[in-house]
Amino acid sequence: MLNKKDLEDTPEVLDSTGSKKEQKNESDTFLHRVKEKTSTLKSKTKEKYDEFTNYISPVTTILKKRILRYSISFILIGFVVYFYILFERYRHFEYAIIFVNSQISVNLLVPLALVFALIALFYLTWDDSFFRKYRSPGLYMVLLTAIFYTLIYSGIDEHLFKLSVAEWLTKLTGSATAGLAKLFGLNVLSANWDEGIGMTLLTFNSPNGTKSIGVDARCSGIHSLTIFLAIFLLMLFEARKRLKWNYRTALVALIGIVGTYIVNLIRVLIIVVIFYFKDWSIAGPIHDYLGYAFLILWVPIFWLFILPIGEKKKPKKQDEASSPEITEEEA
Repeated sequence: MLNKKDLEDTPEVLDSTGSKKEQKNESDTFLHRVKEKTSTLKSKTKEKYDEFTNYISPVTTILKKRILRYSISFILIGFVVYFYILFERYRHFEYAIIFVNSQISVNLLVPLALVFALIALFYLTWDDSFFRKYRSPGLYMVLLTAIFYTLIYSGIDEHLFKLSVAEWLTKLTGSATAGLAKLFGLNVLSANWDEGIGMTLLTFNSPNGTKSIGVDARCSGIHSLTIFLAIFLLMLFEARKRLKWNYRTALVALIGIVGTYIVNLIRVLIIVVIFYFKDWSIAGPIHDYLGYAFLILWVPIFWLFILPIGEKKKPKKQDEASSPEITEEEA
């Protein structure tokens, strides 16, 4: 039985319970109104989007034609390459000659190239079964370009070249290049580190006489390794749910770092071989363009073939169809 105190407290409890129910009902009503408005907004947006797509469907049908997409996309990619060549040629000037008697600020070449590259990438992969799988590595190549030129414009690369790891990589690259050059039959006389100028000097007895070439911090691989590590971290973030965070991920990182360095070493070796048989007038321009081209080739290879090593294996689909059994013997 309830005593007098309980009876006095009961209305307050009931009032409290009733107010809680009212608050809950009001909250449910508010959430219901929000859901209704959101649903209405989505339906109206979808209607407008459908109306717009129906209106421009004749145009999109034409734009989606494979020949047109491929032609325009590759023309845009051609402009991207052209802008890159112009930048490397005029990077120490204020203006670049873009066409006959037409000039453009050197600072605008890279942004234009990035815009053209993005348009080409999305247009080329638009509803395309073949090129669609290359969209992600393509985006990483655009990002690679942005990071590469950010390093140059900001002057961060000059600070990278002064690091002790850059000096160590320069010595390693010089020695490795000399060893590989000997392996390929080049007559290397010496490979000495010069502390004063901060480079490894390679001296050859070439068909054109004795000549020397220097391997400095720009050839060490510190540039490409910095760019790769930045992109690799973004790759890990994007693929974090697909990766096995164990030794496989560490193996992928190791292959990426070593592979990036080897790609740079191959570039240096090619330049040295060209310089050995020809001269710097030919090896110099190749030196400017080859490193970036090799890195562009390496990033898609890493994304498509190396990164999947660390991904979780998808369960194999079991064959639901059972093999027919012989229930009767032939007479």
